[in-house]
Amino acid sequence: MKSKAMAVAIMAILTLTSISCSSVSVGNPAAGVIINPVENMYSGPDDELDVVSQTLLGTSVKILQSKRDSRKQVWYEIETPDTYHGWVRGNALRLYRSDEKPYAAEGQVLEITSLIAYLYETPDVTKKKPLLFAPISSVLALEKFEGRWGEVLLPDGRKAFIQMGDGQVREAPFKRQRLSPEEMVDLARRFLGLPYFWGGTSPLGLDCSGFVQLIYRLSGVEILRDADIQFTSSGLLEVPHGQERTGDLVFFGRNRITHVGMMINEKEFIHATTYQKPVVQISDLYDEYWQNLYKGCRRPGD
Repeated sequence: MKSKAMAVAIMAILTLTSISCSSVSVGNPAAGVIINPVENMYSGPDDELDVVSQTLLGTSVKILQSKRDSRKQVWYEIETPDTYHGWVRGNALRLYRSDEKPYAAEGQVLEITSLIAYLYETPDVTKKKPLLFAPISSVLALEKFEGRWGEVLLPDGRKAFIQMGDGQVREAPFKRQRLSPEEMVDLARRFLGLPYFWGGTSPLGLDCSGFVQLIYRLSGVEILRDADIQFTSSGLLEVPHGQERTGDLVFFGRNRITHVGMMINEKEFIHATTYQKPVVQISDLYDEYWQNLYKGCRRPGD
């Protein structure tokens, strides 16, 4: 009887897995929400491939298709809100029900403004280790708050406590306020010294285009993900060389655009780079190295 019961249980699990995977198709994409703090997006369904970008805790994504790798692990090809495509492991997200509203899409939410905010099982930083963390720009469903602590509902359904000083209370849906160029620089300087990471979009590590996209997003300006499409397809205005100013994006490359940074004044720019030291740093635009690679400048419209 035990073996028969086990066989029935296994068949039930396989059936549920089959239903979950077969419901995902390119013609009728499903949706889900990222449940891990920072999740790598790969160029294919294999973590031995290159990281093309990352997606963060609480982000709702479209699911374009699913595949199993050689170890029978489920992978999903997803599209993030900025229309970027990549593959994530199946356990990185929770699938939405067909009648379910996206996570943190309405009601009171907490937008994370600290570089990294820790979440706890109880409203205390000493009793237990954190459950997980939320990187800057993450938006969490806020259940209630009083004084120092707030209670949030995580995208995986768990509840956790967060220090209210790590974020800003908003009413979803919301639009971020447009920052001045000087405020953008102050924001960008908070990232100085953080490590370079190819495909990175969080304080754990950033690449050049991930860094400026994050700074622009937090400044109320949405642009696309990669440096070349930021240059050509993000709706930014062309700026003649010599007229660069605070907040502008400057682009570099040899045969094509491969790098981007943000001007912090008329001479210097801040960027995530592997040049000399692989960190977010400030460089001189008129240094010979960068002038030899300079491709152009772009500026947000009013």
